[in-house]
Amino acid sequence: MNKLLVVLIFVLAGTNVFALPIKVGDDTIDIYASIRASVAFNHTDKGEIETRDRSQFIMRLQSNSRVGVRWTRGDLFLHNELGMGGDAAAPSPTLRLLYGDYRFAGGEKGRIRVGQIPGVAITGSYYNRKLNLDNGLQGFGTMKESRRVGINYEIGGFSVAAISMRQDSATVTGLYTSDYGFSNVEFSEIMPRIEASYSISSFNVAGTYVKSSVMVNNTVTGEDNRRYHVDAGHLMVAANPMITNNTRLIASGFYSVNGGLYQMVSIGGGFNPYDAVRSDLWAVPQLKEAGKPDMHNTSVFGGVVALNVSNRLEAGFGIQSASSGAWEEKQTGIGVYANYTYIISNFRITPEIVYMHSGDRARTSGAPKDTKGLQAGVQFRFDI
Repeated sequence: MNKLLVVLIFVLAGTNVFALPIKVGDDTIDIYASIRASVAFNHTDKGEIETRDRSQFIMRLQSNSRVGVRWTRGDLFLHNELGMGGDAAAPSPTLRLLYGDYRFAGGEKGRIRVGQIPGVAITGSYYNRKLNLDNGLQGFGTMKESRRVGINYEIGGFSVAAISMRQDSATVTGLYTSDYGFSNVEFSEIMPRIEASYSISSFNVAGTYVKSSVMVNNTVTGEDNRRYHVDAGHLMVAANPMITNNTRLIASGFYSVNGGLYQMVSIGGGFNPYDAVRSDLWAVPQLKEAGKPDMHNTSVFGGVVALNVSNRLEAGFGIQSASSGAWEEKQTGIGVYANYTYIISNFRITPEIVYMHSGDRARTSGAPKDTKGLQAGVQFRFDI
């Protein structure tokens, strides 16, 4: 205990002595931090919806800045990580990871993980795009990584997880309330999100299945306490082989149904201050015509191909198409990005330029269509 108190005193004092793992008795402790800030110029053209200039300059501390602790003793492993972003004027800590592992026979018979964990069926983390919180081409060919409470077992290249849907309920019910004429929305978690993944060499295939329901009062049909059962999920493949001594090919693709229900699949389009073309319009199911107790599914497929040279230069192209029985036409969008990272010891400077085009389809009232966005900026990152 006294040894651990000494460690905490040094941490609170702000010393960088712990940039490398240290031994405290039988414990190995690794304390780390990554500070990420960016400046960018955004320009968005909303086509026929708006003609006013949407150009702006943004400076911010990225919300995926982080500080964390990894602790190991024998077959036990604990990991806690806090994000340090939020409001640009007053950044605040947020929980990113908090989980524990037990390794069976030192990991030879697998390991079990419990806590706030990332999913195992994601594509965005393969890519090195910077200015949208290191989330790849989310909404334009890749999916968002979400961290939720769950349990995960992994052995060799196989991984399976059960992850709570409850943490997404506030966002899901809010979407239905605002966009589909529902009120008094209640979200029910029929079962956890089930994910499975298998990796061999540089190749990965994975999938997710979700079953849940939404109970609502429907202001369109006048019905109260109507329950809508919803199935959702996706399949994905990804590979990142070396094709020359210093060049890596990165490729991934996915197909999803209602993937926005669990906050991983979004549809590019719109505008917010942090991204040239917004990608947080979730691909959720929509209400069918009045009097029918079911919904239109929203299907999305997308993919990205990129080249990374010497872990410095990266350029990628993504395409994504979404469709629903509630829409008049599909929405197909593209995204292109390129960046180069200058590395000076633990400091990284990455200029980046991005172009996105969200495509065109009939949306709900007031939403934009045929949005084009250009973003140019620099990410500054310092790791200890």
